[in-house]
Amino acid sequence: MFADSRFITIHGLTLHFRVVMPEGKVRHRVLLVPSPGQSTASWRFIVPELTAAGCQCVLCDLPGFGLSECRDDAPQDQDTRARFLWGLLDALDLEEGASLNCWHLMAHGSACGAIAQMALLQPDSVSSLFMLCPILYPPVPPPLIRLAARPAALKYIRGWFKRNILRRRKFASLASRMYAGRLSERMLGQLHRPLLRLNGHELMLQRLITDSFHLDLSTLNDLFMPSMVIWGGRDPLLGGKIPDKLRLQHFKSAEYHLLPSAGHYPAETNSRAIRDFLRGWIRELWGG
Repeated sequence: MFADSRFITIHGLTLHFRVVMPEGKVRHRVLLVPSPGQSTASWRFIVPELTAAGCQCVLCDLPGFGLSECRDDAPQDQDTRARFLWGLLDALDLEEGASLNCWHLMAHGSACGAIAQMALLQPDSVSSLFMLCPILYPPVPPPLIRLAARPAALKYIRGWFKRNILRRRKFASLASRMYAGRLSERMLGQLHRPLLRLNGHELMLQRLITDSFHLDLSTLNDLFMPSMVIWGGRDPLLGGKIPDKLRLQHFKSAEYHLLPSAGHYPAETNSRAIRDFLRGWIRELWGG
């Protein structure tokens, strides 16, 4: 259903992206970013809703993941991720021969920190933020993150990867917990293939743990664009309750919704509900 893969090299690192156009006139421009470990395919049920509303959709894999170049020095901090993503969007704007456009930004998991940083860097270029199960706080205690930064931690990261990702049965069990339900063999294969590319890149995975949560959350309240956060009630990473510190302290301006039956990947398991939210969001806030 998606357009062919395209690639762009920014500061020596190659990113994979796709551009999906609406049938008629472009009314909105949307960037969709999957979380680490996933690929652009994770948005496959959401894109048709957007293109039907006249959205040009740009889907981009984060540095090091999906079909983007996988190497140990691929940046994992949110500031560099954000600058790479803006580089892609600026290049697409110039390719069309148009002035720089405003974009609606959508992301999942820790990629939500990247779009938040994009909005902080260029707020006048962002029309809205849409976050699915955002991982904005470290999912493990700070002492464990400090331990993960030590050179000796690489062997434990390597061991965890071999046990839980390379072994198909263990991976199927892990995926079932994350998705809050059993997955078909076909879907397991689609999820497994991009992750296999990470084998041998423990340094990049180490920096994913240590670098991807350096975001000044106190600045989120400075963002003035409409923002929506959707949470999974059966998300094993985040728990079934929207954190009070996010809702009442760090991101008070956002609109929050909880999907009780959803795990960590509602764009795939609860896509009908996500599309319903998007339909109202576009109609009320995008003028579509």
